[in-house]
Amino acid sequence: MPTPGLEQILDYARRHGLSSAPEAHITLLSRSFDSALYSIAEAKDAADYVILKYFAPDQTDLARREAEGLRVCGAVGLAPELLSFDDIGATVGGPIVAYREPRSRSLGDTRLTDDHVRQWSFLLLTLHHLSAAKVQHNSILSATLTQWWERLQPLWNETRAAYSDPAYAPLIEGLTQLRSYVDVHVQANKDLWVNVPRRPCHGDPIPVNLMDTGERLLLTDWGGFGLGDIAMEIARAAALAALNEEISSEQYVHLMNDYIAGASDLKDSTLEQRVHIYASVFPFGFTLFMLTFLARIQSDGPETTLVEDPAVYRGRGLMAVARSLVWIQDALGLQVVAPNEALAPFGQITIARS
Repeated sequence: MPTPGLEQILDYARRHGLSSAPEAHITLLSRSFDSALYSIAEAKDAADYVILKYFAPDQTDLARREAEGLRVCGAVGLAPELLSFDDIGATVGGPIVAYREPRSRSLGDTRLTDDHVRQWSFLLLTLHHLSAAKVQHNSILSATLTQWWERLQPLWNETRAAYSDPAYAPLIEGLTQLRSYVDVHVQANKDLWVNVPRRPCHGDPIPVNLMDTGERLLLTDWGGFGLGDIAMEIARAAALAALNEEISSEQYVHLMNDYIAGASDLKDSTLEQRVHIYASVFPFGFTLFMLTFLARIQSDGPETTLVEDPAVYRGRGLMAVARSLVWIQDALGLQVVAPNEALAPFGQITIARS
C-alpha cells in the first residue's frame, strides 16, 4: 500500500495543530496493507508522542471504528487520548486518526507477569461494562459461532491447496477429521448465540495491543472496535496469548475464571458456556490461519515483507500450530492427530502435552 512520506505527514500535523515544535522528530513505526503508523515527538525526551494513523482510502470504516474506540474508551482511561479524526485526509490521500500516546512498551512477544494478566482482565471487564448506547459501530468480531465457522471455510480451502503435496497428506487427513468434529460441536451449540446481548468490544485485545506505561496498561489499535459478543472476545484473546506462550496455562485459567466472575453482574446467562465453547474450537481456526500464513511466507521466498525474520517466525509458528492441535483435541476429548507426525514435513517439532 502506498503511504504518505514523513515530510508530508509532518506538514499535515503542523497544518492541523498537532505539532508546533520546529525540531519535531517523526518516525514511521509500522505499515500494513490497510494503514500506516507515524510517531511525532516534540522533543527528544518528550513524555508522550502524537501518533498519526493513516488509512488507505478504501478503509474509511476501519478508521471510523478506530476513532470511535479512542473517543469512547480514551474518556475512561482504557485507550490513548483521541486528538482528531479526519475521515477524508485530502492532503495525504486517506483518513487520518491522531491520538496522544504516553511513553510505553508493547507486551507482545513477551511473557506477561501475573500483574499484567490481572490488569488485562480489569481492562476488558471495564470495557465490556461500558454502555452499548455509546457505540454506533459493530465490531469486526464474528457475531455468532455459525458466522465464525462460515468465515473459516475459505481458509480451509486455501490450506488444502497450499499443502496438496503428498508429503503433507497426514496433516490434511488429520485436519479433515478435526474439521468434522468441530462442525458437530458448532452445530450442537449454535443456539447459545441466539439473541446474545452486544456490548462494546475492542476487536483484537491481544498482548501486542497492550501498552505498559509503567503505571497502567492501555489498549491500542482500535480498528476492530464496536458492539460484539464479549464471550468471543475474551476467549479469542486469552487463547491467542496462551498459544503464543505469552501467558502460561495457569495464567490462562486465572484470567478466564477472574473474567467470568467479574462479568457475573452483567446477567448474561450463557456467557460462561459461550466462553468455553468458543475457546475449545477457536484453535482450529488459528491452525488454519497460521498454516496458510506460513505458506505465503514460503511462497514469497527470502524477499518476503510479511515478517522481519522468516526463519524465526516459521519456527515459532510451527510450535504454536503444534500446541493448537494438542489444545483442540484435549478440549474436545479427541486423539486423531499426532502433532509430531502431522508436522514432520516441516522439520523437527517437539511439543509437551500440558
